[in-house]
Amino acid sequence: MIDYNYLVMARKEYEERVHKAEMELLARQSQSQQPGTLSKLLYGLGEWLETMGSRLKEQHQPISMHHTYHRGHAN
Repeated sequence: MIDYNYLVMARKEYEERVHKAEMELLARQSQSQQPGTLSKLLYGLGEWLETMGSRLKEQHQPISMHHTYHRGHAN
């Protein structure tokens, strides 16, 4: 005679293991999509460098001077 309780319990345990594995997989996928601490730090550093570069460019724009030279001397 077949013990159906054993089959029902085995099926329930199998479904629980599958559900647990699916949840772990989803958790790993969601973690891999979020940037890590190092990525956030490097992104912030890049933004800071771009901002500082823009400020330095604005401060040190070349002055346009139109000189005319006549016989080797500026007028």
